[in-house]
Amino acid sequence: MLPYVCRTSVLRSARHVQHRAFRASRLLREDICPPSNITNEASNLVGNQEHHAFIYLDNVYPLRMNSLDFRQYIFMKGKASLENLASRCIPEQTLPHNFRVLDVMQRSKDGGAIVKFAFDSGSGEKEQVALDIAARVNSYLQQKTTRAGFNFQPVRSFLVKGQPFLEDIVRRYPSQRLRVEFQGNPVSVEQLYSHFREYGRIYDISIYPNPMTGKDPARYAVVQYTRMRFATSARNCLHGHVIQDTRLNILYEPQLHTNVVKDWVMNHPRISIPVAAALAAGITYAIFDPVREFCVTSKITRRFNPNEYTFYQWLRRETWSRLLPHTREEGNLWAEDPKQLQQFKSWFRETPETFVVVHGPSGSGKSELVKAALAERKNKLVINCEQLVNARNKADRTKQLAKQVGYFPVFTWVASLGHLMDTLIAATTGGQAGAGFSATPESQNRDILELVAVALADVMPMERAEHRRRVLARQSWYIRLQRRLASMLGEGKQDDDALDAEDDPDFDAKADIPVIFIDDYMRDATKNTELWDDLASWASLVVRNGLAHVVFVSANAGVSKQLAKVLPGRSFNSINLLDAPEEVALEFLSRHLNDEEITDELRDIVQALGGRLTELESLVQKLKLNMTPRAAFDDIVQRNVIEIRKYGFGEMVDDEEYDLDWSLVQFWEIVKLLTQTDVINYDDLKWSDYFEGKDKPIRAMEHAELINILHCDGRPDGIRPGKPVYYTVFKRLLEDKVFAASMEIESATGMKKIMDDKLAKLQQQVIDLSQTYGGKPPKEIDTRIRYLLGKIKALQTKVDGYEKTIKDNKALIVKFWDKKKGT
Repeated sequence: MLPYVCRTSVLRSARHVQHRAFRASRLLREDICPPSNITNEASNLVGNQEHHAFIYLDNVYPLRMNSLDFRQYIFMKGKASLENLASRCIPEQTLPHNFRVLDVMQRSKDGGAIVKFAFDSGSGEKEQVALDIAARVNSYLQQKTTRAGFNFQPVRSFLVKGQPFLEDIVRRYPSQRLRVEFQGNPVSVEQLYSHFREYGRIYDISIYPNPMTGKDPARYAVVQYTRMRFATSARNCLHGHVIQDTRLNILYEPQLHTNVVKDWVMNHPRISIPVAAALAAGITYAIFDPVREFCVTSKITRRFNPNEYTFYQWLRRETWSRLLPHTREEGNLWAEDPKQLQQFKSWFRETPETFVVVHGPSGSGKSELVKAALAERKNKLVINCEQLVNARNKADRTKQLAKQVGYFPVFTWVASLGHLMDTLIAATTGGQAGAGFSATPESQNRDILELVAVALADVMPMERAEHRRRVLARQSWYIRLQRRLASMLGEGKQDDDALDAEDDPDFDAKADIPVIFIDDYMRDATKNTELWDDLASWASLVVRNGLAHVVFVSANAGVSKQLAKVLPGRSFNSINLLDAPEEVALEFLSRHLNDEEITDELRDIVQALGGRLTELESLVQKLKLNMTPRAAFDDIVQRNVIEIRKYGFGEMVDDEEYDLDWSLVQFWEIVKLLTQTDVINYDDLKWSDYFEGKDKPIRAMEHAELINILHCDGRPDGIRPGKPVYYTVFKRLLEDKVFAASMEIESATGMKKIMDDKLAKLQQQVIDLSQTYGGKPPKEIDTRIRYLLGKIKALQTKVDGYEKTIKDNKALIVKFWDKKKGT
C-alpha cells in the first residue's frame, strides 16, 4: 500500500514533492512508486548521466468511441501544434536536472499525448528525480490551468511507469474497464489498488479466476473506473509496469452495457407485446391514415383526373381530336333511354335514405345504364365486385379493393405478421392464439371501407368550402378587405353564415352528394358470403348517415333479400332490366350499322337473339368483320351450344371437384319442354317425376344463368331460358340426333331406376299385407292391396315405356353410325 499522510502533513512536506488530490477522498497520497522504464544513454559513465522518461498528458484529444466518431477530425492537431501544447503544459525552462523535451507522440484514440524527455542524474537517484519532475509538472498545471477546447476540462499529467503500447488497432476503442493480465505471479487487489488509484476513482476491481472459490491461481484482473479518461491514463502509464517481478499487460475490456428497459420488455412479453401492438397501431393511425384519407378523397372527387380540368379538355379537343377521327363510344340499349336516366337523376337529387337496386339478367346492360347516369356526376366511386371475386387469394382481393377506392398505402403483409404474433404469444406466454392481434384480410377490408366512409363525410364540407372560395373570388378586393378586417375583429362569423346562405345559382348541394356504384354485387352468392355481408353493412352505414347514394347492380334474384337484412323497414328504389324489345334492339343495330344493312334476314336474326346486349354486341362485331348475318348468327349459336353442353350437362370439364347441383335428366327435361313452349309452368315442373317437389335444382340452374324464373305476386310462376338465344340453342341440341338419343337413353335409364325402386317398395308392401291373418286378409286390407296393385300396374307401364325408349334410341344411334360408315 502507498503511504498516506494527512492534509496538514502534505502542506509541510518537502518543496519538490507534489501530491494529487481527489474530490471523492478525504486523504491525499504521495506517488512514490518508482517507474520501471527509465533508460540512460551511457550506462558506463560515472556521475550524472542522461536518462530518458515519459510523461503522459491527458485530455489533449477527444476520446474516439467508435469508427463513426468524427470529433477526431475536427480537433486534430499537427506536429507543431502538439509541440506547442506540450510547451504550454511543461515549464521546460524552470525544471531542474537539465530537463529537456525530446519528442511528443500523439495518442489520439486515447485522447492524450506522450512526451519523451531527458534529464541528468545519477544512476541511484534517477527514479526519484523522475518522480520529482512529474510532481513539478503536475503542480504547474494546477497553478496554470490549461483547458481543452472540446470539453473545457483541464489537461492532466502523469509519469509513465511502464512501457506504452503504441498501437493503432482499428477495432479497439477506449473503455472504462481495463483487463490487467499478470505475466508472472498474481498481484493482489491491494497492490492493484495502490498503483491504479492514482489515475482516478475506481469503481471495482475483480480477479479471475477467483482464488477464493477455486484452486487455480489468478491470471488476470478487471479494473473498472468511474470515468473513461481515468482508464486511458492508467493504461498508457502502467502497461508493461513491473510489480514484484510480475509484468502487467493492460488491454481495454469492452463495456457490457445492460439495457434495463430492454431486459424488462423481454422478460414481460404478456405486457410488452400488447403495448408494442398498440404503439404500432397508434403510429399507423397518426401517420398513414391521414395519407390514406387524402388519397380516397382524391379518388372520389377525381382531384387528379385530368379530364376534370378545362385546360386539358381544350388541349385534347384542339390536338388529339383533330388528328384522329371522332369515334362514338359503343353504347348500350339503355344508355340513351331518357326515362331510365331521368329516374336515376331524380333519385340522386334526393337525400340518401335507401339503396338504388338495378337487377336483371346478365348482359342486359345494367352497368352501362348506371355509368350513363353517372357520366356527369363529379363525386363518385366504383367498386367492381367481379374483380374482387376473381382475385387469386384474399390478400390480392384486399389489394384490388384498396386500388378501386384509392386506399394508399396498403400493407397486406400485416395479416401474415398478425398470425406470426399469435404464434409467438402462444409459444412464449402460453396464451391462446388469436387473442386479437392478428389482422385477417377480412378485417383489413372492413378497415378500408370504414376509412372510405370517413372520407365520404369530408366531401360535402370540402364542396361547401370550395363554393365559398369561388364566391369570395368573384367579389371585389374592397369587399374582401372588409370581410378580412371584420373576421380579425371577431365580427365575421355572421358574415360567413350569410355567405353560406346566399342563393348562388352555380352551387347545387344535391349535385355534389357522392354516389357509390357497387357493380356485379353477389356475383357468386354461395361463395364469398363475408364479402357480400361486409359491403351491405357498410353501404347501410353510409346511407343511414346520409353520406352518399349507394347503387347496387346485380344479376342475382336474391339481392333484395340480402340487402333487406341490413336496411330493414325501407323500400328500395329498384329498376328491373329485362330483354329489350325488338324495336329497341333494331335501333341499337342502326346506331352501329348503316340503315340499309337492316334487312329482313337481319330482323329475323335479331328476333332470335332477343334484346340481350352481349349477343347484339357480338353480332355487331362479327358483321363489322364482313361476316354474313347468317354466319354470324350460326357462330353465336354454336358458341352458346358449347356453353350449354359444358355448364348444363357437365361435358368437357376437367375439374374433378366440379359437381352439378342438378341431374342431367332434370336439365334435359327442361330443354325438351322449352322447345315445345316459351314458358314452362313452374309448379307443374316442380311436382313432376323429375323433381318430385324439390326446387333446389331449379334454383341452382337459375344461379348458373341457364334459366330464368318468372315471378307473379311474389311467388315463382314460370320458367324460360336464361338467354333468348337459348330457344335456338335448345332446338339445335334436339336436332343433334345422336346427342338427343344419348340423352334420351340416359334419361330413360335414370327414370327406370327410380321406378324400379318404387316398384320394389310397393311389392314388398303387397307381400307383407298379403301374409297377414294367415294369408286371409280382411276386406279393408284387401282394398289397400288392390290400390297398391293399381299403382304397381301404372309404374310397370312407365317402366315398359322407358325400356322401349332405351331400345329405340339405341337402335337410332346404331343406324346413324352405320349410315356414317357407309358414306
